[in-house]
Amino acid sequence: MLVKLLKQLRLRYLSLVVFLLILGSGIALGATIQNSFGEVAVSEVDFSATDGSNIHATLQKPNYATESNPLPGVVVIHGSLQSKEWLMAFGIELSRRGYVVLTIDANGHGNSDDGTGAGAASLEYIADLGYVNSSSLGLIGHSMGGGISWRAINQSTISVRAMVLVGSWVTDAANTTYPSNLLITVGDFDSLFNFQDDLDVLSDVFGVTNVEEDTTYGSFEEGTARRVVIARTNHLFETIDPEIVRETTRWMQNSLKGGVEDEHWIDSDQLIYGWWLVGGLIATSGLVLTIFPLITILLSTSSFGDLKDRPAAEYSVSKKDYFGFGIIYGLISIGTFYPLLGAGAFIPFPQRYGPSISLWILGSALITLVVMRKTLKRKKREGISWGTLWRLDTEEGSSKTKLLKSLVLAFLVVMWLYAWTLLVDLGLALDFRCFLPGMNDLTVSRALFVPTYSIVFGIYFLIEGMWFMGLLRPGNFEPWYKGQLIWSSSAVFMKCIPYVILISIELGIGLLTGVAVIPGIIGYSFLFFYAFLPWFAVGTVINVWCYRETNNYYLGALINALLFGWIIATILAF
Repeated sequence: MLVKLLKQLRLRYLSLVVFLLILGSGIALGATIQNSFGEVAVSEVDFSATDGSNIHATLQKPNYATESNPLPGVVVIHGSLQSKEWLMAFGIELSRRGYVVLTIDANGHGNSDDGTGAGAASLEYIADLGYVNSSSLGLIGHSMGGGISWRAINQSTISVRAMVLVGSWVTDAANTTYPSNLLITVGDFDSLFNFQDDLDVLSDVFGVTNVEEDTTYGSFEEGTARRVVIARTNHLFETIDPEIVRETTRWMQNSLKGGVEDEHWIDSDQLIYGWWLVGGLIATSGLVLTIFPLITILLSTSSFGDLKDRPAAEYSVSKKDYFGFGIIYGLISIGTFYPLLGAGAFIPFPQRYGPSISLWILGSALITLVVMRKTLKRKKREGISWGTLWRLDTEEGSSKTKLLKSLVLAFLVVMWLYAWTLLVDLGLALDFRCFLPGMNDLTVSRALFVPTYSIVFGIYFLIEGMWFMGLLRPGNFEPWYKGQLIWSSSAVFMKCIPYVILISIELGIGLLTGVAVIPGIIGYSFLFFYAFLPWFAVGTVINVWCYRETNNYYLGALINALLFGWIIATILAF
């Protein structure tokens, strides 16, 4: 017995150490790429817009940029519901080629305050840096960031020598000289734009008829250079598309450095930002994996030991019912998305899309609850009932204590994640993500919304736990890890397959044909599917793990409530 206990202890601590090593290796890779193997100093900076709002940004400064050797500067601005990390590919590739790059959180996004004037303030900030050549400045804007870039040019007295629009629009005021040296890039199945199908709408801006892609018009020296590039991608992935990143580095070289390939120039085909994404994936995966041994370790302590229990082999569902009810669950999730997302748009709330997301999550959960109750009433199943689903403990008077302990344990687990997030943010100007939204530090204004979203997601994951581990409980499998693998993989599959199918249709047909399957704002809203998919998978595994460790649905629901409340509060814009 003692030998078995020691083996279990070694396994959980060994797992934690291994996952920490994975975490550390991902952080090291991401930081190394972001600072170009030590050749670029990376820091986070804050400055104020004219309305007093704080603007947060990442500044990448080549080590050889000095007041006696000032370098060109570039401001990079992301799109709606994004943050500066979404466009870090441009910062990485330009800074390693001899540019000072300021990648900002736009007003109301990331760690910047709500307000206006982020674009103009960014231009003025970078122009005031002594090691930046203020007469050689460029702007890059994706989607909404393109609109901010147009306003920045109009509102600021700073002269901009080059502008790159990524999946964004061209204003009516644009002509052959305004703005200076304009590169337009867009995905051929970008659901928000269709000018890529008729480039002649750009004739007044390019000064020619029959505008052709991949052709440069005008003169860089005179500021009249014009070019349009259409890449095989959608709106979301334009900011990490290799062709768009390559074209942007060449455009800045021709516009801000006169096309001169100095000793710092690196061929535009030699891109390394992909390794930054890999580092983010490894680091985020490592951090998420530490959750599971950490839960097991905490449950082995005297403080939380009474929470630990294993599910009894009272009931298991047939494969037919598992897949049948799994399909029903998927239909509920997808079927309620657009109606409830649209209904939420009419509810006033400080964070955009907050009511829409909350209404969808809560509405789909409550419909699932109704279906589950009706199913249990109609089909009497041995070992499971409506009452046993909600039970936390059979011992009278102990349920409140166990619920409180579960909340404390959930808080400790999420604080573990948040502590790592703060550490890498403050120390290395990184966060935990692989392009899509991940774990970011919270501003005070965002932290205030975490409890609201946590309540919504707590209800959601509690009901989902009852659905997958109660109504659809698989059989018990030995050894324990086999059961964990089967339960987790089955639940993740049924949970995520509807989103995988929709994403595969949108992305697959787009890649094959270059046509947006669903144009307009509805196609754009697929962004939510991309953003939620990996975290839904994580949340489902957490639910399964906690249930099999405690024989109740509450611990997993509470951890997911705090985790998703935090993530949603950092994503949504003011």
